[in-house]
Amino acid sequence: MLSLYIHTPFCVRKCPYCGFYSTLYSEQRAEDYVAALRNEALGYRSDFSRRLFSTVYIGGGTPTVLSNEQSARVMRLIKDCFNVTEDAEFTVEANPHSAAQEGLSQWQRLGVNRLSLGIQSFSDRVLQKLGRLHTADQAVDAFRSARSAGFTNIGIDLIYGAPGQTMAQWGESLAAATRLTPEHISLYSLSLDEGSAFKRKADSGTYALPDDELVIGMYEHAVSTLFDAGYARYEISNFALPGFECRHNMNYWERGEYLGLGPGASSYVAGKRFDNIPDHEEYARRLARGQSAIVDCEEVTAEQAARERLLLGLRTSRGVDLRRFHDEQGNNSFRRLQASLPALSDAGLIRIIDGRMRLTDRGALLCNEVLTRLAV
Repeated sequence: MLSLYIHTPFCVRKCPYCGFYSTLYSEQRAEDYVAALRNEALGYRSDFSRRLFSTVYIGGGTPTVLSNEQSARVMRLIKDCFNVTEDAEFTVEANPHSAAQEGLSQWQRLGVNRLSLGIQSFSDRVLQKLGRLHTADQAVDAFRSARSAGFTNIGIDLIYGAPGQTMAQWGESLAAATRLTPEHISLYSLSLDEGSAFKRKADSGTYALPDDELVIGMYEHAVSTLFDAGYARYEISNFALPGFECRHNMNYWERGEYLGLGPGASSYVAGKRFDNIPDHEEYARRLARGQSAIVDCEEVTAEQAARERLLLGLRTSRGVDLRRFHDEQGNNSFRRLQASLPALSDAGLIRIIDGRMRLTDRGALLCNEVLTRLAV
C-alpha cells in the first residue's frame, strides 16, 4: 500500500511536550509554505503518475490553522499531482481551539473523510499542565462541531501519565471520551521528547514524570474501560470500533510505502528512507530555487527491514508471522530469534499461537523491554 503524508508545521502555540517540528503560524509563512508544498508535489508528480495512494494524512502542527483558501489550495495540489483511490482514507488533524465548524465543513466538502482531534484530556487541570489552549468544554464542543460538519469517522487523542494527574482524573477523561463515542481513540503516555520544553525542564531537574506503577495502572484501566465500551485494541496505543482502524497508521506498522511532503516530513519509498529539512524557511527557499528539500537518505538493508517488520508488527494485534520471518531472513536469524523467545514466554510477555507471535497484555505494557530482549 502507498500513503501520502503532508506535514503542516504551524501552531498557534507549541505544546511543551511536543518534539515534532513546528513553528508559529502567520499568514505569510503559510502562504510561502503552500507555494513550496506545491513545488515539491509537482516534483514528484511524474515519478508517481502510475501509482495509487490509498491513504492521505495531513498532520502537523495544526493543519486547521490554515485559512479556508490555503486549505483549498493544499487539497487542490493533492488532486492535481497524485492519483488517490476512490475509497481512500483521508485524514486531517485538528486541535479543539482551531476546530470551528465552518473550517471543518470546508475540509469535509473538499474530500477529507476522517478527523483526528487532539483533545489530550477532559480535565481542565490536566490540560493546563500540558500547556493546552482549550478547556474540557471546548473539547466537547469541537467534537460536536465535527459531527455537525459531517464527519462520521473521528479519532481523538488522550494523554496519560502527566505530572500530578490522578487516576480519578484519568477515569473521568476516559468516561467523557466514551460518552462521545468517537470511532477511534489513541492513548499516549506522556514522554520527554527531544527538543520539547518538558525535556529541557527535566534535564534541568525541574520536571519529572510520575512513577511507572501509576502509569501502568492508568494504561490497564484504559484498556478495560475501552474494551467494555466496545473498542478493540489493534495496536498498543490505538483502539477502534469495528471497521474504524486507522488505515494510514496500519500502513506504517506494516512497513508499507509512504511519501512525505512538507518541512520535516519523512518518506519510505522503493527501499529508501529520506527526510525533508525541518526548517520551513529553508524548505521554501530550496524549492523556489528548484532544489530538493531532502537532507537525509538511507538505503534500508534486508536485515534492517526484517528487524523493523518484527518490531513494528509485534506492536499490533496481528503480531508477527514467524514463518515469514524465517523465509525472509533464513535459518541463522530465525534461530537467534527462537533462542530469545522461551524467556519472554515464561515471563508472560509473549504468546505464540498458530505460528504467530503476539504480545500479552503484560507484554504490551512492557513493550520496550520485549523489543530490547529479542535477539534479531
